[in-house]
Amino acid sequence: MKPYRRITIAVLVAMALTVVARKAQLAPGPPQSRNNVLAQATPSQSAQPQRARISASQMPPGSSGPATELLKMMGVDRPDFGIRVAQSFDSSGKPAYETKGGDLLFFTNASVSYNSTADKPMIVIINVRARKIIAVSEIDMPSTPHGISLSPDAKYIYLPSGPSVTGGKSRAEGYFGGVSPSPTAVVDAKTLKVAALINTGGSTHHTHVFVDKYIYFDSFRGPVPIFLLDPATNKVVRAIPAGDFNGRPYIGFPSPDGKFIYVTVRPGISRDSSGREIDGWVSKINAETMQEIATFPVGPGPVWTAITQDGKTGYVTIAPMNRLVKLDLDTGKILGVAPTGRGPYGIRLSPDEKIAYVANKGEGGNGQKGATFSAIDTTTMTIIREQLSCPDGLCQADHILLSPDGKELWISNNMGSITIFDRETLKMIADIQMPKLGDAHGGTFVQVAPDNRSAKVVADIGGHHGGANPYAAFAKPSAPTDRSSNALVVVAKAVRFAPATLEVTAGQKITFEFQNKDEVDHNVVSNEAALPEVVLGGGQTKTVEWTAPSKPGAYKFVCTYHRGMDMTVNVK
Repeated sequence: MKPYRRITIAVLVAMALTVVARKAQLAPGPPQSRNNVLAQATPSQSAQPQRARISASQMPPGSSGPATELLKMMGVDRPDFGIRVAQSFDSSGKPAYETKGGDLLFFTNASVSYNSTADKPMIVIINVRARKIIAVSEIDMPSTPHGISLSPDAKYIYLPSGPSVTGGKSRAEGYFGGVSPSPTAVVDAKTLKVAALINTGGSTHHTHVFVDKYIYFDSFRGPVPIFLLDPATNKVVRAIPAGDFNGRPYIGFPSPDGKFIYVTVRPGISRDSSGREIDGWVSKINAETMQEIATFPVGPGPVWTAITQDGKTGYVTIAPMNRLVKLDLDTGKILGVAPTGRGPYGIRLSPDEKIAYVANKGEGGNGQKGATFSAIDTTTMTIIREQLSCPDGLCQADHILLSPDGKELWISNNMGSITIFDRETLKMIADIQMPKLGDAHGGTFVQVAPDNRSAKVVADIGGHHGGANPYAAFAKPSAPTDRSSNALVVVAKAVRFAPATLEVTAGQKITFEFQNKDEVDHNVVSNEAALPEVVLGGGQTKTVEWTAPSKPGAYKFVCTYHRGMDMTVNVK
C-alpha cells in the first residue's frame, strides 16, 4: 500500500473514533432531579423535600455564573450591559387629565394583541372610586406591551416593549408579535407623552416597582433577562445574565423585605429523550449581588410566584399541569399541590394569606383560552370556588391585583377589559371595557396626595408599595426583644432626622433603630461611614447593625431622596 494511502486511512480512523467518543458523551443519561417533580405529588398532598443547589439557610452571597464571567471577558458587563436611553423627547405640555387631592388611580396598558382593533398600544387611566376611564393615550412604539409600571413617585410610566409587531402574520391569523429587540418606552405620567425610549437589547415583558426605589424588568433575549433600572437616571443598577440561570427565566418577584428575587425558570430543552416534559424550577436570587443561591424544582412550565409576608412560603402556578404548588422558600420542599382552572397564570394572596386567587389564562399549551379565576384555600390546597372573570366568558384572565385597601380584586383580561370583584364575596362590581378592545395586561395603583401636588405608587403586580399594606393587620407579632444598651433610635419626621447629631466611640458596635414617621419614603446611607443604604417606606421601622469607623471624625448620614435631610455622627 502506498504511503499516502496509509496516512489517509489513519486519519479517517482517528476521526471516526473521535465521533464515536463524542456521541457517547452526548448520549442521554438518567432523568435529572428536576424531572417530574409533581409526578408523585397529587393535589392537596405534600411531596418529598426537594434539594436546593446550595442550602438556602446558609444564605451565601453566591458566586459569579458562567455568563457573568464571559461578559466580563467580553468587556460588556459594565457599566450598563448595553442597556441605555436611545432617544429622549420633550414630554412637557398640558396635563392629559385632571386629578383632585386624594384620588386613587389605576394605570393599565391596552395593547394590540389578541382580538384588539387598535393600531397602537394605549395607556388607559381609570378613576378607581368612580370606576371610569379618565384618560386614553396612544403610544407610538413598534411592539405590543404586556405590562406597565410607574416610577415610585408616579412621575413616569414604563411600558415594556413586549413582542415586536413589525412584519410577521396578521392578527387575524393569530399572530401576536415576534420576540425581537424593541425599545422600552418611558412616558410622562401627566402629559402622557413619550419622554424616552430605552434599548435593552431584548424584548422586555413584565415590570413592577422594586423596594419602592427601582423598576424591575424581565426580558426575552438580550444580554440580561432580569435587571433593575433606576428611574432617576434610567440606568441599570443591578442585573443577572441569562446564562447564569442555566435555563430560560420567565418572571421574578421580590421577597417582601427585598433581600431575594424569586424567578421562575424553564429548561432550555422542554422535553427529555423519552419525550417527558422536563421540570422547571424557581431560582432564588440574592437581590444585592444578583447571584443565584438556590434552585427549587416545581414542575414543568412554572409561571408566577406569590410570596407570603414573612418570606417563608411561595405559591407557584404550573400552567401545563393546571396546578398551584405551595413551596417552602428556605428548603425547597413542596408543601402541597392544588388544582386550578385551565392554564393558571397570575396570583394574588388575600390579606390574611388564607386564600390564593389564581387567574386561569389558558397558558402552557392550553390554547391561551382561559376565562376564569379560582379562589384556593392555602391550608387545605383545595379550590373554594372557580368562576368567570368577565360577564360572558369571552375574555382571558391574566394578572390579578389586590386593591391598596385589600377589599377588591382587579383582573386584567387580555381580550379587552378590566373586571373588578369584591374580594370576600367574589361578586363582580364593575366591568370596564378597554377602547378598541385593547389587550389589557396588569396595572398599577397610584395614590394622589391630599394637596394634589404629588403622587406615589401604592400597588402593582409586584405587591404593595408606598406604605400601603393590607397584609399588616394580619401580620403575626414578632417576639419582643430587649433593645441593646447601645441601641440608638433615629426618627425620620417632617423630612428631618432626629436627633440631628449623635456621638459614638471609634469601633463601637451600634444597633440603629430607624423609624420613618412620614408618609413619604426615606432612605439612610453613609458611604464614608460604611453604612449600607437602608430604605424606609412610609411608616416603616428597620433595625440595622453598624460598626463605627476606627478613625475619629464627623460622618454624614443622608437621605438621598430629599436634599438637605441629613444627620451627623461624631466618632470619638
